[in-house]
Amino acid sequence: MYSIKPELAAFIRKNMKKKCVMTPITMREGSMVMAQSQELPKVELAGVEDTVLDSCGEYDVPVRIYIPSKEKALPVLIYYHGGGFSIDNVTVYDPVCRRIARATGYIVVSPEYRLAPENKYPAAEADAKAVVRRILPKLETMHIPYARDITVCGDSAGGYLAAVVSAAFQGSDSVPLTHQILIYPCLDMTHSLASVQENCSQQTGFTKEKLHWYFSQYFRPADDRVKVSPLFSRLTEAMPATLVFTAQFCPFRDEGQDYVRRLRERGVRAVTYNYTNMVHSYLNFEKICYDEICDTYRRMREFLR
Repeated sequence: MYSIKPELAAFIRKNMKKKCVMTPITMREGSMVMAQSQELPKVELAGVEDTVLDSCGEYDVPVRIYIPSKEKALPVLIYYHGGGFSIDNVTVYDPVCRRIARATGYIVVSPEYRLAPENKYPAAEADAKAVVRRILPKLETMHIPYARDITVCGDSAGGYLAAVVSAAFQGSDSVPLTHQILIYPCLDMTHSLASVQENCSQQTGFTKEKLHWYFSQYFRPADDRVKVSPLFSRLTEAMPATLVFTAQFCPFRDEGQDYVRRLRERGVRAVTYNYTNMVHSYLNFEKICYDEICDTYRRMREFLR
């Protein structure tokens, strides 16, 4: 029988006692405070650059670029942060992106895509696609050596965005997309699989009320939840090689594993790993989940090599 890591379970119990009216302000502030309380000393890199990608369409996307080495041309990993489409930002995910850059040896690009409810569906997806199209020309103008090899990556809602991008550019001649890495991604917007009912609870810290709040910020009632779900999108053998991390006590566990099954049926190299003692968002608990986080980055590095 699996159980949540004791230190993590205690942390969740303590935080679930706090009363919170869910608004964009309170949810963003709460996530920022939690993330800061879990930060370890900052990982130093050869360079970190902030810039804005132009010619993106209706919104020119700000990005932060993490450069582990300036000695040679490196492949590029675009990391879409999580946060239910409505909270979190590049600053909150700065520790994550620094550690990924160091672990993988990739240039990591962290986009500040538009958030809901100020920007409803499909604003975040438009930004995610624009970053994939515009990042290599920007690296060229900034004289940052790069290899024409792009991986898209993200956790939770960021995993959704990475999967949307992969489906949109599968087999593309213009975008050299070779890999995608999804960390406890939300891929089924109908929330129809068993793990949603199983793991939306006080014990996991992810209640049904939170689930409804997050997704109602981004999607309108009239949006077709099947059509917008990467799990049900058109997948072909041209999809990039895929690594999906799931957590036993995450509402989205089953859809991540089902997504891998669908890719394998189409002949795509697809790998999955399930952390049997983790919950959704463990990547942000650096102090409590240090061993599991380090293992995640190690598996990412091995997958990409």
